[in-house]
Amino acid sequence: MSSRDIEKDEVLFTPEKLVPSSEHNLSSVRHSHEVWVNEKFLVDVLLLTTIFSTKRSLKNCLVVNDPSLGCNHSYLDFVPMKRISRFPKAVAAISLVALVLPLTMSHTASAGTTTGMGLHYLGRWVSGSGIGGAEISAFDPASQRIFVTNGATNQIDIINISDPTFPQKVRSIDLASKGVIGIQSVAAKDGLVAIATSLVSTQSNGKIFFADTNGKLLEGAEDGIEVGALPDHVSFSPDGRYVMSANEGEPSSYCLTDGKLPTTTDPYGSISVIDVSGSVPSAATTLNFEAYNDRAGAITFQGGRVFGPKATTAQDLEPEYITFSPDSKYAYVTLQENNSIATIDMATKAILEVSGLGFKNHSVAGKGLDAIADGVAKVETQNVQGMYQPDAIATLKGADGTTYVVTANEGDARSYACLLGGTSDTTLESEDLKISSIYDSTDTTITAVKTAVGSLVVTPFAPATARAIAVTSSTKVKTAYSFGSRSFSVWRPANVEGVDTMDQVWDSGDLLETLMAKLNPNGYNSDWNTTSGGPNALESRSAKKGPEVEGVAVGSAYGSQWIVVGMERDGGIALFNADDALKPVFVDYINTSVREGNLIAGKTTATAGDVSPEGIMFVSPEDSPTGSALVVVSYELSGTVGIYEIPNKFPSAPRSVKATATGGKIALSFKAPKSLGWAASGSGYKASCTSPKGNLSKTETSTEISIAVPASKRRATFKCTITAISPVGSGAKSAVVSVKSK
Repeated sequence: MSSRDIEKDEVLFTPEKLVPSSEHNLSSVRHSHEVWVNEKFLVDVLLLTTIFSTKRSLKNCLVVNDPSLGCNHSYLDFVPMKRISRFPKAVAAISLVALVLPLTMSHTASAGTTTGMGLHYLGRWVSGSGIGGAEISAFDPASQRIFVTNGATNQIDIINISDPTFPQKVRSIDLASKGVIGIQSVAAKDGLVAIATSLVSTQSNGKIFFADTNGKLLEGAEDGIEVGALPDHVSFSPDGRYVMSANEGEPSSYCLTDGKLPTTTDPYGSISVIDVSGSVPSAATTLNFEAYNDRAGAITFQGGRVFGPKATTAQDLEPEYITFSPDSKYAYVTLQENNSIATIDMATKAILEVSGLGFKNHSVAGKGLDAIADGVAKVETQNVQGMYQPDAIATLKGADGTTYVVTANEGDARSYACLLGGTSDTTLESEDLKISSIYDSTDTTITAVKTAVGSLVVTPFAPATARAIAVTSSTKVKTAYSFGSRSFSVWRPANVEGVDTMDQVWDSGDLLETLMAKLNPNGYNSDWNTTSGGPNALESRSAKKGPEVEGVAVGSAYGSQWIVVGMERDGGIALFNADDALKPVFVDYINTSVREGNLIAGKTTATAGDVSPEGIMFVSPEDSPTGSALVVVSYELSGTVGIYEIPNKFPSAPRSVKATATGGKIALSFKAPKSLGWAASGSGYKASCTSPKGNLSKTETSTEISIAVPASKRRATFKCTITAISPVGSGAKSAVVSVKSK
């Protein structure tokens, strides 16, 4: 190929040989959109100055002049290349790296962190369904498969992640023939997959279906196990004995029938427990809150909410998400709309207590919020009370063995016909109203709040208004209670019978929103438009719930405890070290959305990257296919699953070591470690061989090492190991191999 400028949007044919950069004027393509193709990868050269390979192989580089990435070549070394027809424009990433993608994956926005402790992007699976295509995921270590709820197709997609950089769909589980109209959640343990589904309507009882890791329904339970209305989350107890579902029991409306709100309109919120210790799951034991019908006042007094018009407490409480104590003795269930957590005694299979969470005082320093959509990121204190209203919940262990729970305080507002006193069953009425429209102008305090943050949405219901007072569209308030707290919190459960306030031991305050302003300035407090498919304007969520902290997962790796939280509207996830459960420390943030992409037009290739994290899983190093901890995130709006690694500081052990002996030499060959640790590149490998006649060692940069054996040490049996060496230190030793020298 003769030397010439590369034209914009041109696709090149390159012979199967090294192509010196001198053959092309690469400066002309720094701001264009060429796509280079070889057998396994697409390479977008929009950002040619650096590259991060999802295969973590640093010997294949594109015009790399960043020594920190481990290579410094001045030629294209990604061959063979093949010609394809003119390819659509690639989409720029928000990160500082060029992109390398398996052909089955979409355009990838790489992690900002590629070295050091933190979240390292590995790969992405694209459902192709777009909005709703991936919401909740579960992982089975033995099969190395994840099971993903696809709300767009109402199926469970089974994905092989044995190579997390190249996730592959195996098949789908379709339950339509069983009458399923919605799939809300999935969980997996010991080869058993539990699927939470709705049938007939969201006010009717749902079912939990069970399948093996190949998607075959469990024999003897093919028709599922009936549970309460709208099972919104399903989870296994740590000991594997029970499956529990949180049945939300949400209403279809608050319109009355003969002056009452029937359970056919607003069913009970409930929790179902299924014993799976036998060959066939048991019938469910379903627990409801009828025993709390006369305790609505107590729940409200303790910082909870019971406020549905004409609803009993049993109807009003809506279970959302489940976690268990590590010993499986207790389960903790968020009641999101009610700003409460229920504790379940697993020994008696009974609801032990309902704990209100109280409210966050945003007027206190360090607990502020950005409640003004003015295009300027400004987190400041305001005279507003935030209702925590957690969605996801996880369990955290303290250094002294105390069990804590961690909540993602998303916030949620009700929106139903007849909610605000109307009588039309076709007109939605919402409780999230601007302060400016419901403030009591006779009260100087709330008038000052209205002047400061009049567009912030708040509730007219309890606790802003006494439960005994009927709330209508004309109700005025004297205190501003906003939805969610823009934070995650650590709480200490009491595990005692009754109604109480759960003890908060730590809250992230305004840290997350402050971090978003710094780390995601181009997407600060904005979300995506599900009609146009593009991102909304900056600060479009500031007067609502900000970044919306929806997902949380906790896990242990490398002698430390970790918390991962996902911000639904912001689109990013954040990693915290929780060695001190009472004082988690921020470690890293990553956002792999691509604001130049489109959720709808680009859904089959996920040109928008990963948008709107919903479910988060932590995979321990012991269960991980890479030997390092993984974070698996389901993104609802993009219909994608992102896989991130939290690497150990040091490299993992070299693999598949083989040793042979020839005249005067020991030849060792092996595979590179699955993880190179924080350095993201290695310095070499050290072979160490011991024998009764003495020891040998040698260091090389390749995965083949030949060691000369002195005559005095021949005819001895050597035991050899390989250790990877990195700039931050030596890694784990390989398995021992024995060889007799000659």
